[in-house]
Amino acid sequence: MVTSGRSKVCNSAAGPPSSGPGENQKGNSSAGHKTPKSPLAAPRCEAIAESVLPRLYSADYYTVPSIVELAVRERDEPGYCSHVKGFTVGRHGYGSVKFDGETDVRKLDIGSIVEFNEREIIVYRDVSNTPAVGQELNKPAEVTLLNVKCVEQKNGLQFTEGPAVDRYKEILVQWTKDHGAEFVSFDAAKGEWKFRVKNFNM
Repeated sequence: MVTSGRSKVCNSAAGPPSSGPGENQKGNSSAGHKTPKSPLAAPRCEAIAESVLPRLYSADYYTVPSIVELAVRERDEPGYCSHVKGFTVGRHGYGSVKFDGETDVRKLDIGSIVEFNEREIIVYRDVSNTPAVGQELNKPAEVTLLNVKCVEQKNGLQFTEGPAVDRYKEILVQWTKDHGAEFVSFDAAKGEWKFRVKNFNM
């Protein structure tokens, strides 16, 4: 789904269509005079300020809640985007990252902050643009990476259990420790690896 900060949300309380010409012409009682009907006008829409919503333009990526859902909640509850619970960013087929607690997602350019590649995630590629710990998306989160498989290099055979999987799991556990992260789980059958980070100053 391609989403944009230019989201518009229809205002269900919009007023009726504007009056048509001649509707209020009083005093003209001549026989045969007909007052034109008002046009079937679309209800007005209330635009959510572009600067409030986060931006995400890539069809491969998604957020939870979605950008559309954020726009609706921001309309109904002004200020909602400043404290979104369990905010998640993902890329279909690659993985996702779910941020702890409440996150201020206002004005964030998600596509320039979060990047998923094959078996890796990059958050704030440009170190000079990384905010202080606890600000924006530089905060505790759980990362899920897909396509992390234990494969025999010679024939490409995937192992889902056994000694080879146990050894590979140990490698993943050690990697998380070396990077100041916390190992959560590894599903060899699904090729799904989960770990937690305190922040992305890694």
